[in-house]
Amino acid sequence: MTASSEHSGNPPLSKVAVLINIFAAPREALQELKLHPSILFPLLLIIFCNGLILAWYFSIVDFEWYIDDVLSTANIAEENLEEARENFESMSRNTMMGFSLLGSVVGLSAIFLVQAVYLSLVAALRGDRFKFRHWFSLVCWARAPILLSVIGMAVTILLSPNGQLSAYDLDPLTLRNLGMATDNATLQSLYNSISLAMIWSVVIILLGYRQWLETSWPRASVTVLAPYLIIVGVWAFLAFS
Repeated sequence: MTASSEHSGNPPLSKVAVLINIFAAPREALQELKLHPSILFPLLLIIFCNGLILAWYFSIVDFEWYIDDVLSTANIAEENLEEARENFESMSRNTMMGFSLLGSVVGLSAIFLVQAVYLSLVAALRGDRFKFRHWFSLVCWARAPILLSVIGMAVTILLSPNGQLSAYDLDPLTLRNLGMATDNATLQSLYNSISLAMIWSVVIILLGYRQWLETSWPRASVTVLAPYLIIVGVWAFLAFS
């Protein structure tokens, strides 16, 4: 019997109910996704909310200040700084917003897709019964904690009425904004990239993998966490080499 046919008589929960359960009762939500995998609702919700907050940010940010802030944190040689400034100033606020929105849509979709493909390949190699649709559904729903980052970013924007808000200060849930600061530029970029919402998402994927396959914690942890540990390890190696 396949995963999708088990308890097929049970009507699926509403998408809003699944979303609430992801935060309040993850085991129930994961069981629902095991029986009724869905993709479009969480994917479009996350992309829309993330895009909305980026559009709001670029609509209120002091654009000249924003250019200075980006250049001050970029690793650009002094002789190339003026040219970089001219390139930035040649773009309008709306153009920069458009590039950011496009990058958000493509970036999030690519990350979700890569994660789902990885889990599908592992499942295929091990002969597990769950296919790409299930894993893509799990990855998309597991990213629901991003919505908490979006709420945090909205609060940050509201608390910055002068528009002088760095993109790095936007998400209050990143490790950097939670107090993990360092003078090492490479390590600092890692702290900028990792947030509590991301860690929460990985934990949900780990719970889902273990619950669906009824496997041990060590096996589930090795399978799910391996790519993240490799990326963080390489990043740390570059930071300290």
